[in-house]
Amino acid sequence: MTEPELPKEALEDPFRPPEEPCMVRCLHCGQEYLSSQIVWCDGFWSCPVEGCGGAGYQFDIHPLDSSLWCDDEDDDEDYDEDDDDDEGDEPLFGAPPSNN
Repeated sequence: MTEPELPKEALEDPFRPPEEPCMVRCLHCGQEYLSSQIVWCDGFWSCPVEGCGGAGYQFDIHPLDSSLWCDDEDDDEDYDEDDDDDEGDEPLFGAPPSNN
């Protein structure tokens, strides 16, 4: 479907693919393809892979250069299990009222 054939709804949809095609990957099926291959179907911009339910650029379908696909294994180093220990922590909203 070329742009003049698309309904107004498709042209104004916030999940429309970018005008400048880029490589993308679908969260649902994991396939990579050009964003220009995303199709308007049943009121949604959808993954072109048959049987896939992925829909929407920057919703289920993201550019390959997105931080979403970052494979940085060092991210776990920032996590400290001791931070999960609530013992001795102050209450978030102050102490509960006393019953005296």
